[in-house]
Amino acid sequence: MQRYIASPGNVLSPWIAHYWYWNLPAGTALPELFPGTGGELLFNLGGPLLLKVISLENGIITDTQVVRTGDAFLFSPRRVRIRLAPLTMQSEVKFISARLRCGTSFPLFSLSLEELRDRPISLNDMALKHAFPELLEVPFNGLVSQLERWLISMLDQHLTAVPHMTQAANRLYYGADLSTVRERLALNPRTMERRIRHFIGVDARYFCRTARFQHTLRQILSGQDVLDSALAHGYTDQSHFIKTCRFFTGLTPNQLLTEQYRGLNCYIYPEGKGELG
Repeated sequence: MQRYIASPGNVLSPWIAHYWYWNLPAGTALPELFPGTGGELLFNLGGPLLLKVISLENGIITDTQVVRTGDAFLFSPRRVRIRLAPLTMQSEVKFISARLRCGTSFPLFSLSLEELRDRPISLNDMALKHAFPELLEVPFNGLVSQLERWLISMLDQHLTAVPHMTQAANRLYYGADLSTVRERLALNPRTMERRIRHFIGVDARYFCRTARFQHTLRQILSGQDVLDSALAHGYTDQSHFIKTCRFFTGLTPNQLLTEQYRGLNCYIYPEGKGELG
C-alpha cells in the first residue's frame, strides 16, 4: 500500500491544495467522497473503477459510470456523494488527484460550477485548451511535475490575477462572515449570490455549512474529541452535529468513524510527502 502527498509549487498554491496519490491492493474498499467546497481532478492509473453518484436527499444512485485506465475525471460534489470501487476484485487501485481549492474550476475550465457540480465529467468530454497529459507508468514525482505544467498552461492569465470571486470563496471557506465579504466586494446580496455561484456551485450559506462540516471532520480525524470539535466549529450540541453528519455522509459519527475509515479517508494526510505504508 502506497499513499503519497505533495504540495503545489508557489505559483499554483492559490489554486491547488495538494496532490494525492494512492496505490492500493486490488479489491481495496475506497472511502466515499463527501460533498465539498472545491473539486477533485482525478487521473486513474490503475484498473477500471466503478463510479456511483448518490443523492444526499434520498440516498438514490443517480448516475453510474466506468472510469477506465487512463481516464481523467472532474468531481465537484455538492449535494451528492461519490462512490468509487474497483470494477473487479482483481482491479488495481492506483490514481493521482489534484485537490482543487474552492473557486478554481471556473477559471480552470471556463465553465460555471453550476453546470459542473454533482455530475462527474470526463475530461475527454470537455473542450480543453490543452490536452491533459499522459500519466500512465510515470513515477510519483514525474506525475506531479507533468500535472503542474498542464495546470499552469490551463490557468494561463489567471495565475497572476486570481479572480475576486475565487478570493471571496476562499475567505468564506476559512470562516469570514458573508456580509463582510460581500461589503468588501461592494456588491448587493443578489449580485453577490449570482456571481459567486459560478465559482462555488451553490448558494453561499450552503457552501459555508459544507465548509464547517469539513473543518470539523478533519479535526476529529486528527484525533480530537467529537463533541469538542463540533462545539469548536459552532455546532450547538452533539445532536446538531450528528444531524449534519447524517446529511452529508448518510451515517452517524459512530457509524462513520470506524477504525478502517480513520485509517483510509480523503481528509487526513501526512505533512509533506511521505509513504504511509
